[in-house]
Amino acid sequence: MTVFVLLLAVSRVVITEVMANPAGLSGAHKPEDRNEFVELYNPGEKPVDLFNWTINDLDAVDWLVAWEDSSVLGSNRTLIVGSTWLKGGGYAVVLDSEYTDPNPEGNFIQPYSFGDNTLIMTTRNTTIGNGLAINDPLILASPYGDTSTFGTPFDTSDSIPCNPGDGFSWERIGPDRPDTVDNWTVCPDPAGCTPGAPSSISSLPDLALVQLELEDTAALKPGEAFYCRVGIANSGFVSTDSWTLELFLDCNGNAVPDRKENAWRRPGWLLKPDKDSVVRVRMTYPQVQTDLWARILCPEDRDTINNQRRITLSPKAHHLLNFTTSSFSPDGDGFEDSLVIVYRLPEPGGKLTITVFNLAGQAVKEFSKERVKSNQGILYWDGKNNRDQPVPTGVYAIWLQYHRSDYDAVEKLPVLLIRRPSQSKAG
Repeated sequence: MTVFVLLLAVSRVVITEVMANPAGLSGAHKPEDRNEFVELYNPGEKPVDLFNWTINDLDAVDWLVAWEDSSVLGSNRTLIVGSTWLKGGGYAVVLDSEYTDPNPEGNFIQPYSFGDNTLIMTTRNTTIGNGLAINDPLILASPYGDTSTFGTPFDTSDSIPCNPGDGFSWERIGPDRPDTVDNWTVCPDPAGCTPGAPSSISSLPDLALVQLELEDTAALKPGEAFYCRVGIANSGFVSTDSWTLELFLDCNGNAVPDRKENAWRRPGWLLKPDKDSVVRVRMTYPQVQTDLWARILCPEDRDTINNQRRITLSPKAHHLLNFTTSSFSPDGDGFEDSLVIVYRLPEPGGKLTITVFNLAGQAVKEFSKERVKSNQGILYWDGKNNRDQPVPTGVYAIWLQYHRSDYDAVEKLPVLLIRRPSQSKAG
């Protein structure tokens, strides 16, 4: 892995986009076969000759060659054909040689709109590599040792490459960053790809709610005023002030602010990339158990799974045991993937045991601390049993047992775990 990073550091040309699953039918001469492409970017100031560079999908090695068919120009006469020289700051798109097949089968005929002044190239073979598959990593190499990769070919244990969806490409988020899982994203552009143009994700904000918590952790009474803190971060690449922060008490449980729920709204302010901000909001504690929701509304943000958070407020709060939400869904989408278990004890120093039981009365998960050093703390349950296997959808009882020489306490609360039907299950 160290050698791999060093090679990337001297690479003069970078793989920035891969279309391995084009829209349309699969098979020879079909759209899924002829519309594959790999985008390359030259981050330097000087042009680079890609003659004799190779592209390898670990099934076959192909040499890059100039594209000679001028019919690819179509309505964009700025495209560069008949050359292997990639200018500084420019893009090259390596196409399947059958992209301009005069007798194509199926639909999606020459579907791409290339960026101006894109260098069009192809390979000596009729396919890119052995034909790109959705799980194929790629290695781009020069005769001089320059190397760039896609899909972490030297790490088979991570989650890429995988299927981005029919007609969608993988885009490199930062061309100056290494080939890692967090530096690739499925193209959010409505066209599904941006060949010969900067990554579409680089022109979009990515706002996230990173915090929603009460300032006062003591039990509150119905009708009592309280303050909560809301943290907002911009993990995207551009600044934006086109957003709104919204908080509401979801009295009817439909997860949207209705007219009688008195939603609190505030227009967004300019939030720069890699910056965050915290807002203090005054609310009134509900009469019955209610979810407090916070949401970011941003039309430009395509990744909205991290734009909302909730906590469950209970006016009859249990003294020892509480959850921040009454349900959770550990399905890996980044929203409520763990149950946050909050405990408050009268005194530290005793033995704490928190056990998760299913409806059959079987213990599926246990957390134990021999001597707690603080009278309050937080545990996280990821929806797995003691064998690290996912447990099925259902209602579970969380039991708290606390023992000191002069004190014994037991408290229990129910929680709903929700899973997608396709996820594996264990008892």
